[in-house]
Amino acid sequence: MSQPSGHSVCPSETSRAAIDSSERFRLLVEGVKDYAIFFLDPSGRVETWNSGAQRILGYREEEIVGKHLSIFYPPEVNSLSKCNVELEVAARDGRFEDEDWRIRKDGSHLWARVTTTALRDPAGQLIGFAKVTQDLTARRAAEEETRRFRLLVESVKDYAIFILDPSGHISTWNAGAQRIKGYSEQEIIGKHFSIFYPPEVNPPEKCALALGIAERDARFEEEGWRLKKGGSRFWASVVITTLRDDQQRVVGFAKVTRDLTQRREAEEARRAVAEQRAALTEKARIQEFQERFLAVLGHDLRNPLASVDMGIDVLRAKIREPEILRILARMQSSTNRMVRMIEQILDLTRSRLANGLQLYVHPMNLQTTLSKIVEELRIAHPERVITMSAPDSRINADQDRMEQVFSNLLGNAIAHGDPAQPISVEAQVNHQEATIRVHNYGTPVPEELKSRLFDPFRRGERDSRTSKTDGLGLGLYISSEIVRGHGGAIYVESTLERGTTFGVTLPLDPASKDDPRTAQ
Repeated sequence: MSQPSGHSVCPSETSRAAIDSSERFRLLVEGVKDYAIFFLDPSGRVETWNSGAQRILGYREEEIVGKHLSIFYPPEVNSLSKCNVELEVAARDGRFEDEDWRIRKDGSHLWARVTTTALRDPAGQLIGFAKVTQDLTARRAAEEETRRFRLLVESVKDYAIFILDPSGHISTWNAGAQRIKGYSEQEIIGKHFSIFYPPEVNPPEKCALALGIAERDARFEEEGWRLKKGGSRFWASVVITTLRDDQQRVVGFAKVTRDLTQRREAEEARRAVAEQRAALTEKARIQEFQERFLAVLGHDLRNPLASVDMGIDVLRAKIREPEILRILARMQSSTNRMVRMIEQILDLTRSRLANGLQLYVHPMNLQTTLSKIVEELRIAHPERVITMSAPDSRINADQDRMEQVFSNLLGNAIAHGDPAQPISVEAQVNHQEATIRVHNYGTPVPEELKSRLFDPFRRGERDSRTSKTDGLGLGLYISSEIVRGHGGAIYVESTLERGTTFGVTLPLDPASKDDPRTAQ
């Protein structure tokens, strides 16, 4: 009878194969160093031990075989009870899994992931347990650090801290970001961070530039205007940091924003105050130099002019030739104008450098004083029509100084008024104050000049026949100082239709008669 064809396996070969397989498994388990893999008997005592178990838990094989697995549990958890539960669950369900603290040989703690699997023979009889332990201490520490950092970031309210994906879309959001920018997490997650930039800076281009610099240099910093949810602006300090993985691939960007609006406003205020102080200091320095110079100039000019004036008087008494007399008259007119300019200079320096203009207040007839000034100017300008209306009333004032004021205002009307139109002087007195108005028609005072008209060295910038002899531009300033020294006010009203009116108001009852006072 023929034998069946094919190769037959003898029992010895099968046995060797089983032995080889078992040996390979043992070598595999013993070679694993990242996991503690060992067997327990049904009561929980260690039967085998691999190199990974020795590296992770610290025991050598001869030290640990035969010991109960409760040796790996910290005492505060009631190790025997914990072990019994673990083995009972594994025996009942076939498997038990847990993450918890375990103890190494040296007493140090490790965070372990434990899997315990029940082992049964072909008849289903429990013969022990396979236990696999993985050391996750480093991972848990990293997770804990991440958790603490996340809690820290989420609790920070003075900084907007959030993560952008590589394309610039927002993936996290903290409480500070919501407080500063106004968006809730639900509103902003997934939006591109260009939403925070004002339109005039070209947000897409600005964002691309910021991320490009951060990716190249690992960091981008700037200060600039940003937008809140409602569209309002705030001055922000921004830092963008590149986030990379182990392969140095960009995985996103961390963005920190701080609202510096109040600091910027405070800095601008301090800068403005410093600039104002510097400007005032410089202005004061220039003004002091100017006024001291003018004071010296005024005093030094008076003596030679007095000599010239006396010489003119002597020559006029001796000479009878009409042409020479006309020349002498023009010379005297010029010296008189120079004397008036010097007096104005000295009034300016008295009002600013010393104790102000001295006023000697006493009863003064308003009608008589105005009539005197009007008559003098009628004689000096016979071609001009000057009308006057004033009550026969007395006020308390410094007559010489008020004549100076009225002469300045009327001379100003003659210089700048329309020669073909009359000039009017009107005065009114009630129980509290006197009001004097000088009116003329002609080119009005420019609007931009009105607020500065009573400043020193401000000449009326209008065309007139007398523009070359207007002087230093001190007349209106000195007039205003005199009026102010009397407790009054001076003003101007000027339009093309109604003409120009300079008005003066004076109180009727200053302090006392013959009272020297100072206009400061």
